[in-house]
Amino acid sequence: MKKSAFTQNRLLSVIVVATALIVAAGAFVLWPAYTNPESRIYTTALGYLKIQRLLGIEMQATAQHPVWHDFETPILGEGTLQCDFYNVPLLPKSRLTGLYVDEGDSVKEGEILAKLDDSEADMNLSKAKLALASSIAEQQRVEAGSPSMLLAERPDLVRTSITGLANLLKNAQTKVDIYSKLKIDGSASRVDLVGAESYLETAQLNYNQAKNDLGMATAGLPQSKEIAQNEVDAAQYLVTQSERELNYCSVKAPASGTIDRVLVRLGEYNQMAGNPGFIIASGLWFEANLDQLALTDLHEGMEGTVNLEAYAGRPFHATVERIIPIVTFNAGGPETKTPVKPLGTGNPEWPATFAVRLRLDVSDVKLAPGMTGFVRLVNRHRNAMAIPREALSSLSAGKGVVRTVDDSGHPISTPVSFGEVDERYVEITAGLNYSSWVLTNNPRFLRDDDKIRITRVAASGK
Repeated sequence: MKKSAFTQNRLLSVIVVATALIVAAGAFVLWPAYTNPESRIYTTALGYLKIQRLLGIEMQATAQHPVWHDFETPILGEGTLQCDFYNVPLLPKSRLTGLYVDEGDSVKEGEILAKLDDSEADMNLSKAKLALASSIAEQQRVEAGSPSMLLAERPDLVRTSITGLANLLKNAQTKVDIYSKLKIDGSASRVDLVGAESYLETAQLNYNQAKNDLGMATAGLPQSKEIAQNEVDAAQYLVTQSERELNYCSVKAPASGTIDRVLVRLGEYNQMAGNPGFIIASGLWFEANLDQLALTDLHEGMEGTVNLEAYAGRPFHATVERIIPIVTFNAGGPETKTPVKPLGTGNPEWPATFAVRLRLDVSDVKLAPGMTGFVRLVNRHRNAMAIPREALSSLSAGKGVVRTVDDSGHPISTPVSFGEVDERYVEITAGLNYSSWVLTNNPRFLRDDDKIRITRVAASGK
């Protein structure tokens, strides 16, 4: 019996200790939330605010003067990552003998993607080189005056013939003169004189013909050389074309990027020159759709940030690279078919946007075309008097209420007008001055009759 009672007492002690520990742990965990003004239980019937008032506990409050704050006027827009798509053609009509990439592979500019059978292209290049060699040899024969394929003028040869014919003509004239004198004396017959005169006429005819040939040969030689040079140039062009055709048998990437599509298979025959074989996605940028009202506020080179859904909470620095000033009915995705909800006029409105391309400064993350996100561009900066956002108790159509502290330390509800609002501060346009003390923590829960211990602090804005 004693042992059983001892066991029960021991078990009861363990339960009591465990319960105390659980209660202590619960109080330790719940106490910060219980005393936090932002929690839902703070203002309930059993909340910490009610307990403070029942027990007359002083409430802690902080007051500070309004500050100068730099307000940014942002321009926001949604968009997606875009890129250029390159169609890489297969030019030769030949069989695919090598395929070195697959969809999703990253490639560099100039990298070989595939190879085509180059045997026919190699033979065409050899024939073109032989034709070039023959053209060069023929040009040299034209220069030498002994062509085999082209008829070229040879003025030097004709000039030599003219010299000989001139001598013959001179001799024939001398012979005619001699026979003419001998005929007068009776020493030569009429037949001898006629023969000499006939010989003179033949020599004169040959001489005149040679002079004409010299004139034509002299004028035609440059044309013969030009024809020969043209044949050499045409042969050289054929060699260059054949070399390119041989080079086209190695299909190379025109730009760095990612292989989006592979449209050929190893062993296939390319039946039509120029058929696309690959599609490469290259040149990534962010294309945002901004409201038409921002068109006049943007300029190329403007800096901003882009937040991508795939990298939430990590903004990327971006620069406006190109503005496309064409306003369309587009909501950032497919073109809208129906109006969107009212944007301020009270009636359904069509979203009117224009596109802006931004260059992202990204080097250590993997991006892909089609990723969605939004851009934030800063249009202008403006310094103004401001208070922390938590100091403003209500917001309604540019009007609000703050709690200021008088000289005796009592809170006073003060209506104010406000303008710009950002993540930390609210611009105050009327109702306060820089000497006012404004409650910055828990002001909306305080009453004029609450016991408050106010700590005045010096604040600095930016």
